[in-house]
Amino acid sequence: MEAAALRSDHPGNDAGHGGFALVAVLVFMLLVSAIVVPFALMARTRLMIASNEAEQQRLALVADGLVNVISAELFNGSEADSQSMNGEPSECRAGHMIFEVRVQDHDGLIDLNAGEAVLLARGFDSLGFDRQNAEALARSVISFRTAVSAFESAAERAPSPEPREDKHAPFESVSELQEFSALAATRLHDLYQVFTVNLKRGSINLASAPKRLRDVFDGDREQMASRTTNRSPVYSVEIVVRREGSGIVGRAGFVVERFPQLAAGFRRTALIPGGGIADSSSAMPPSMASCDAMFGSPVAEMLGKWAS
Repeated sequence: MEAAALRSDHPGNDAGHGGFALVAVLVFMLLVSAIVVPFALMARTRLMIASNEAEQQRLALVADGLVNVISAELFNGSEADSQSMNGEPSECRAGHMIFEVRVQDHDGLIDLNAGEAVLLARGFDSLGFDRQNAEALARSVISFRTAVSAFESAAERAPSPEPREDKHAPFESVSELQEFSALAATRLHDLYQVFTVNLKRGSINLASAPKRLRDVFDGDREQMASRTTNRSPVYSVEIVVRREGSGIVGRAGFVVERFPQLAAGFRRTALIPGGGIADSSSAMPPSMASCDAMFGSPVAEMLGKWAS
C-alpha cells in the first residue's frame, strides 16, 4: 500500500520512462534511416542510369537502321538527290523526335594513299597546322605509305620524323594517322572529316568537300575535279536521334561503299568514331528538311507513328 501510494505520489516517473522510450525509438529510426536512405538513393540512381542507357540503346538502334535507309538511297534510289553531300548537317522532326543527318561524299576528301604532298598538306592545314608543319606531315605520310625499294639505300630515303617506324604499305584506316605524334591529340572524327582511304583517287572535288577543306583552298579551282553524273562509290553517313528536350542521344556513323554483289548494293567498311553532329556546340546549325525528303515517305510515316 505504501509503495503504491509512493508511486502515485510521483507521476513524473512514468513520464520519464515514456520520454526515454520515445528518445530511444527516435534514435533507432535515425539509425535505420541512415542505413536505408543511401541504399534507396543508390537503387533509384541505378534505375535512372539503367533507364537512360536503355533509351540510348533504343535510339542508337533507330539511328543504325536509318543509316541503312540513307545508304540504300545513295546507291540505288533518287531520294539522295535532296541530301547535302559535303558533310553539312540537316535535320527533320517527327513528333517529339529529332533526326540529324550528315552525309559526306568521299569525292570531297583527300585519299591518304593516293594524294600527293601538296594535297595532303592542304588537309593538315585544314586541321589547324601551320604550313611548315603541314608540309612535314605530308612528307611523313608519303614516307609511311611508300614501299621500300631493294635498290634504295637508307641515305637516299626521305627523312621522316614520325612515326618512328614507317609502315611502307598503304594506309588501311584513317585512324593510323594517330600514330603520328603531332596528330595523337587530334580528334579521330576530325581526321575522318578530311581524309579517306577508300577513294583511291589523287584528286578532290571541292563541290563536295567539307567547309574546312574548301576554306583552305582559297578559291584555287585547280584541284577541283569535274563533277560526273555517276554516284560516288563511297560515302560517310552519320545519324543522331534524340527526343526533344532530352540530353540522351542515339548515334550511328559508318563509311559505306558501293558493293553490287550484295542485295542492298552497299556494305559498311568502317565505323566512324563519335563526334560531329552529336557534338554540335561548334558546328554550324543544321538546315531544316522534311523527313519525307530525307528518308522517303514510307520510312517517314513509320517514324511519325513511332515518335508520336
